[in-house]
Amino acid sequence: MAYVFGIDVSGWDSTSDWNSVFNQGVKFVFAKASENTSSDSKFSQHWQGSKSVGMYRGAFHFFHSELDNAAQQAATFIQAVGADKGELPPVLDLEPVLDANKKDISPSGNALLTRAKTWLDAVESAFGRKPMIYTSTLYVTSHAVNAAWLANYPLWIAQYPWMPGTRNEYTDPANPPTPGGIPQQPPVFQPWIIWQYTKAGNLNAFSGGMDFDYFNGSLADLAQFAGSSITPKPSPNTYTMQAADTLAAIALKFNVTLTDLVNLNNAVLIQPGKVLNLPASGGSIPKPPQTTYTVKPGDTLTAIAAKFGTTVAAIAAANNIANPNLISVGQVLVIPS
Repeated sequence: MAYVFGIDVSGWDSTSDWNSVFNQGVKFVFAKASENTSSDSKFSQHWQGSKSVGMYRGAFHFFHSELDNAAQQAATFIQAVGADKGELPPVLDLEPVLDANKKDISPSGNALLTRAKTWLDAVESAFGRKPMIYTSTLYVTSHAVNAAWLANYPLWIAQYPWMPGTRNEYTDPANPPTPGGIPQQPPVFQPWIIWQYTKAGNLNAFSGGMDFDYFNGSLADLAQFAGSSITPKPSPNTYTMQAADTLAAIALKFNVTLTDLVNLNNAVLIQPGKVLNLPASGGSIPKPPQTTYTVKPGDTLTAIAAKFGTTVAAIAAANNIANPNLISVGQVLVIPS
């Protein structure tokens, strides 16, 4: 499965180093432009910073559905975004609106749908394209979000699975979840095209948990969806390893497979200062790890690699194993594709 890694940001997030963000594999960003009738304090910073490094950009509006002012909210969003409308569709964020007691005060059924449609129609007229809807299946179900016209809008779905064997959300951009019944597809809507899979992601350029997303398709598919002529930065032919690097992160950063990177350089360990040769990019982000294996008595990495049709070096790199001869019974290994 091809996918493209991205993030979404709001006034709670701040960075001055968008090159670092891009170099960690981020190819697109959704930036909060407004909420209710106020613009977001960091929108311009996020919008211009992500543009400067060639990311695909989309703007979103946090919708206060409890208020009967959808036209005014749409006008606020349109004004906040301005003439530079980005490359990705504008987004209506439909999720719980909480009062001071953390109680959801958003309406259900026709009231919610009528207000949402007012916003969608106004923004579509201003942008000249169908907006996207951000929501979750839980919200759709609990708030009776059900109308035939919803199928006209691309869907950005939110659902946060746990990392295997844990009760923790995904944190590493190089190791996203693989769809397998998750995220749950809500009825009526188009099949989801973007999945927000964690709100606890780690990126060097930001402090605190980040919203991580991925686009369901290749980089070429994303370009077509964006309807943009942006050409992502080409990868260089070599890369000098840094102390904080992992081989998996380097592969993600340069849009190559981990196995090809390891095999081309006979590299297992990170050696700061070592110059890696980079394989040719395939034009889409590599597959996320899909398989794990729990080490059993008598296992060796050589036997495990043969079992899964990969190499000892690739398994060692994917799991940060310094000595391939030292593995432990019960250890859960990621098996790279």
